[in-house]
Amino acid sequence: MTARPRTARPVVVGTLAAALVAATVGLAPQAASAATPQDGWLRVGHLSPDTKGVDVELSSLSGGKKVFELDDVTYGQVSPYQELPVGTYVLSMRAADAPDSTPVISTDVTVSAGDAGTVVAYGKNSDLKTTAFKDDLQQPGDGKAKLRLVQAATTAKRVDVSTSTGTAVAEDATFGTATGYATVKSGKWTLDVSGSGQRGTAKVDLAGNTVSTLFVLDDSKGDLTVVPVTDAAATAATPKGGVQTGGGGTAADRPVTDAFHALVAAFRSIFG
Repeated sequence: MTARPRTARPVVVGTLAAALVAATVGLAPQAASAATPQDGWLRVGHLSPDTKGVDVELSSLSGGKKVFELDDVTYGQVSPYQELPVGTYVLSMRAADAPDSTPVISTDVTVSAGDAGTVVAYGKNSDLKTTAFKDDLQQPGDGKAKLRLVQAATTAKRVDVSTSTGTAVAEDATFGTATGYATVKSGKWTLDVSGSGQRGTAKVDLAGNTVSTLFVLDDSKGDLTVVPVTDAAATAATPKGGVQTGGGGTAADRPVTDAFHALVAAFRSIFG
């Protein structure tokens, strides 16, 4: 996947491989750099397993000025954050081998001052959908990691995620939704995911002072996998003044004494 924002071509720093059954979070950071108070941040993800590579275009709703492009985005890829002026934009996706074709999907996206967001296309190609998640890039501090879960696997409408020792992480996570954020102790975890008769396992390593999104995806065998993407890391600057807490979840700096108890409480508050 390559990108063409105005005059520069940003480097893709996060890739979700659909065939992976295990992955680590030690990726290059995807945090946005400091910007003016009138700017926001946006990134785009392709989470539709049977949709071929697409070219993504973002244009101003008023006037149609093109502000950036992403070339040949394939299943599981997430772009870096792009700094954008506040306003409403039109996000379009076209088949990568047919740049003049009718978009396979098109949606309006609003960028707000000081906020960061992730827009994803998900679901089967015959019923392709888009949704936008508000991201919280405020880092939790040394020895802690902040994370949420996005359920984008098409083979299960609801999934459960637990540790290898049986501790519940998320229960009945609904297709196309994101949980709130929870602050936990950093370290290595082994996660089991199940739903609708499908299963999968992933090993994740959550580094200290990072923010991550755990994507539940289809793997190449039709089972489930959990793949983490680093949203913000200690080696990258977060937006000046931080951004708002996303997904209606818990506060970013809520203290915890037990990582998984805190995560279970946060996720259960989301899914009722």
